[in-house]
Amino acid sequence: MDARIARYIHHGKFYVDGWLRTEAALAIHALVERQRALGVDGGVAEIGVHHGKLFILLYLLSRSPEPAVAIDLFDDQHLNVDLSGSGDLRKFRRNLERHADSSRLVLHQGSSLDLAATDLIRLGNGRLRMISVDGGHTAEITAHDLAIASEALAEGGIIVVDDVFNEQWPGVADGVQRHFVRRPNLVPFAIGANKTYFCRPSHREAYRDAAIAMADNVTMPEFLGEPVAVLQFGRPGLKERLAHSSLWRRLRATPAAMPLRWAWHAGRSVRRGVLHREDF
Repeated sequence: MDARIARYIHHGKFYVDGWLRTEAALAIHALVERQRALGVDGGVAEIGVHHGKLFILLYLLSRSPEPAVAIDLFDDQHLNVDLSGSGDLRKFRRNLERHADSSRLVLHQGSSLDLAATDLIRLGNGRLRMISVDGGHTAEITAHDLAIASEALAEGGIIVVDDVFNEQWPGVADGVQRHFVRRPNLVPFAIGANKTYFCRPSHREAYRDAAIAMADNVTMPEFLGEPVAVLQFGRPGLKERLAHSSLWRRLRATPAAMPLRWAWHAGRSVRRGVLHREDF
């Protein structure tokens, strides 16, 4: 992985306001690498960039002369009907310059509802190989944004939709369902870390395999009538980190291990009771 990309994923993105889990960032990186291996070309775009958290990653993962198209209401927040984010052009530009540059930036301020697929293709100087859909979270806006993204997608392109399974935004799932009633030339191939991934049927297996390689565990249910990889990412807790530490390996065979085990389990029960921690 390029050092600048790794630095942004593991450090820089935490200084940019927005929503992007590290696991999702690594999965997107793996998918872009698979696109490169397959010779897929085109620019990148995001509908709904907020302060640039994901857009910066897409920018870093693209190369000259590929355009990077940023679409957001920015200062037109009176059009933000569901308050699903709050784009800020000044903060976006500052973050982009801090972690990347703006030499290939193509900026469009306004409602995505006013755009057609031909506008996306024009802004991207051709069809796009990676499009993030994270604009308005109503069913109407989601269905529209997914439709124009699908029509502007290059062969071998990928669409990433945010919040499809987020219970706070049921309009996103509704909008995805509305779009697929039209039977588009698009299939889901993976779900994980609050992102849902779509591509043309021709590239489903290649991208699904690349996504699966990034996960700790995978299940394969159906979504929209298609088998889809649900990616599960394990984040080791304190117990797992201690269990694999060199200190515990030295202590567990000594007389001190038994009282330490007892103290750990007793403390865990107390923490659950005091914090009212749920079991799921």
